[in-house]
Amino acid sequence: MAVPARIPPRRAAAACLAVILAVGFGLRWRAANHPYISQWDEAYHALVAKNIAAHPPVPVLYAQKILPADDRDWTKAGVWLHKPPLPLWLMAAGIAAFGEGELSFRLPSVVLDTLAILLVYLLALELFGPQARAAGLAAALLYSVNPLMIRLVSGRIPDDSPHVINAFFITLTVYLFAVAARKNSRAYAAAAGLSLGLGTLCMSAVALLGLAAPLPLMLSLRGPRGSARLLAVSLVAFLAAALPWPLYCLSRWPELWRHESALHVAHLFSALDGHAHAWWWYLEILAVQYGGSAAFAWASTFAAAAYAALEVRRGGKPGLASALAWLLIPYVFFSLIATKLYAYVAIAVPAVCLLAGFAAAALWAARTGRFRPAAAGLLLAAGAQAATVAYERATADYSTPPWNTIYDYPSFRSVMLKLRGIPGPRILLNVGDNKAPQAMYYSQAPSYPDAPTPEVVRDLLSRGFRVFVLVEADKRGADVPEGLKTREFRGRISYIPVLAPRAFDPKHPYEA
Repeated sequence: MAVPARIPPRRAAAACLAVILAVGFGLRWRAANHPYISQWDEAYHALVAKNIAAHPPVPVLYAQKILPADDRDWTKAGVWLHKPPLPLWLMAAGIAAFGEGELSFRLPSVVLDTLAILLVYLLALELFGPQARAAGLAAALLYSVNPLMIRLVSGRIPDDSPHVINAFFITLTVYLFAVAARKNSRAYAAAAGLSLGLGTLCMSAVALLGLAAPLPLMLSLRGPRGSARLLAVSLVAFLAAALPWPLYCLSRWPELWRHESALHVAHLFSALDGHAHAWWWYLEILAVQYGGSAAFAWASTFAAAAYAALEVRRGGKPGLASALAWLLIPYVFFSLIATKLYAYVAIAVPAVCLLAGFAAAALWAARTGRFRPAAAGLLLAAGAQAATVAYERATADYSTPPWNTIYDYPSFRSVMLKLRGIPGPRILLNVGDNKAPQAMYYSQAPSYPDAPTPEVVRDLLSRGFRVFVLVEADKRGADVPEGLKTREFRGRISYIPVLAPRAFDPKHPYEA
């Protein structure tokens, strides 16, 4: 009887990686493919991206500012500098290429976060030693099913695409610096600097983690002088990518740019928009962000970090030191600043997966040694956890829009789309449920949350606007402002009743 030929390890790893990439892509596509625009903050990003697609490259929230508003109010601005532009440009490219459907502006996140799975695997090959291939597969698998990244791709939680795209460029930067250090390559160093600069166009200075994380590896392989030469080359490419946009904004909108820059700094010292939490909050929510058994998520993450620290202390593992720094820097920094947003630590997800993959590879190597029972038991537990997380993501319900309490979203969406066909200048008023950005995205008409006053309506009518006022269908006109129930406005205002939600999101978006 012929003995089957043994599959070469490299080919087997490539096959496993292909399956992992397919699973990761499928989960992200499924999460992104829903017909609603989430409230915080996707609606603003999508609307600005749509306006960029129509008139590149300037980011604008209100393409037509019919009612007066201060551009420093990021919810009512004309020119919108509240977020760096690269994610918005990529979302606009999706809209320009595939149309205005909701999936179009999420496609860049779907694609880039799938590529990040591949980068995590390749990084394991660069950072780790003999256990690299097994560690890379385990890390890639964990990243492919990670709940936090998939929820961000879905747009359901802030800051959706900007966090996803920023995490991609940080991961790419660390990988390119690692290759540059191993090959002593100025070309790779320049590419790393370019990637780092693009990262700053996603989430500003946060992207500099892509420089801090690989430093232990670079210093170990190239020493201070060799590392300085590579960093000097990367600095030129970094400045070429990072500087033009802020210089352009500073010259064209100096006051607004300074205001937004000051707002970014204020996050460090003041809890803005009510986002104040204890310093341990990110550790508290870690279990929800990584899924499965909460006890196992906490225990395995801390154990993987502790094992990595022990191995680094023993010496000879600079790549592991880089991965550990990549994990610690965001968690320490964001735990200490005043404003704490849920997804700030998303940039550490690749590092957590890499360290967990390294620990899993060590357990796999120990499965035939003296600690075989313990290693086998921990591997089985880890496999069960990964399977549980994968099942949770494969069965998660993305059909019901979150943050939605007043309007039935399908009805709201349908009515807004119908308004496109109405000729002439139009304006929507009294748009509740924080849905003004979505109303503008679908209707292509300026939309405001303000309840209309007779003076405002009279002025709009005199300027030739068709005035639409949203009301709640269940209230049967009781929410129509009293000042508009006069003969003067009878027949001159179009009221749009919208049904109440038929279904509520059963979970908080951070947990769904």
